[in-house]
Amino acid sequence: MQSAPSLPALSLLLRGAALLVVWWALTLGETSALGFGLGVTALVAWLSVRLFPPSGYRLQPLGLLSFLGYFLTRSVVAGLDVARRLLSPALPVHPGEITLTLYLPEGSPRWLLANTLSLMPGTLSALLEGDQLTLHCLDTREPVEQDVRETERQVARVFGLSLNDIGRAVQ
Repeated sequence: MQSAPSLPALSLLLRGAALLVVWWALTLGETSALGFGLGVTALVAWLSVRLFPPSGYRLQPLGLLSFLGYFLTRSVVAGLDVARRLLSPALPVHPGEITLTLYLPEGSPRWLLANTLSLMPGTLSALLEGDQLTLHCLDTREPVEQDVRETERQVARVFGLSLNDIGRAVQ
């Protein structure tokens, strides 16, 4: 009797399949590119599992869908704000760094939060050490911590976590 595949093997298989679908879409379904695509996606999937091992957190489809809507909306709003600032003759910015304590657990939830904040205009994750995240901000006069906390709540929902009143993530 065979045992179920281990978490890294299952993750490798799922990541490889997802990457192959992306490859197929990027090549517009060209069958002549499939052989090369199999090799590339296998290598990238293997590297991704080595660099970002499976954490044991499961993505929640509704939480992920909600997060995507939140991320796209925030990205557009923040992008327009950055454009407005750059086009303003006064260039109203007050750059700086802030360091915040994160309440999400280590692993995928923290990585998703840090990377999400880097993809949103106006903030860049500069350093993630333990539960401390240092952000470079375009304008430190803005409610950056409030935005980070809301993004943290959105990321928690992606993994089926809830932030209790103390702020720590619980399953």
